[in-house]
Amino acid sequence: MSTLSNVRALARAEAPSFSFGRAVALLAGAIVVGVEALMNRAELHRSRRQLAELDDRLLRDIGIDRGRAAFEADKSFWG
Repeated sequence: MSTLSNVRALARAEAPSFSFGRAVALLAGAIVVGVEALMNRAELHRSRRQLAELDDRLLRDIGIDRGRAAFEADKSFWG
């Protein structure tokens, strides 16, 4: 079960009253989800930079032309 599923399950718990432990768990889960998203974006950004460094022969091997590679490499961190 993923972290996000655990957070959602905890948020749907039967107890409607406030619980400090539940609040801390929700906050921790939100932080974990945010860090995972940030790490995924960093990996995507790194991959795009590497794509821009490939020569034309390698781009042909993966079926991408120079224009498409440049388009992908020019995207922002959040793009």
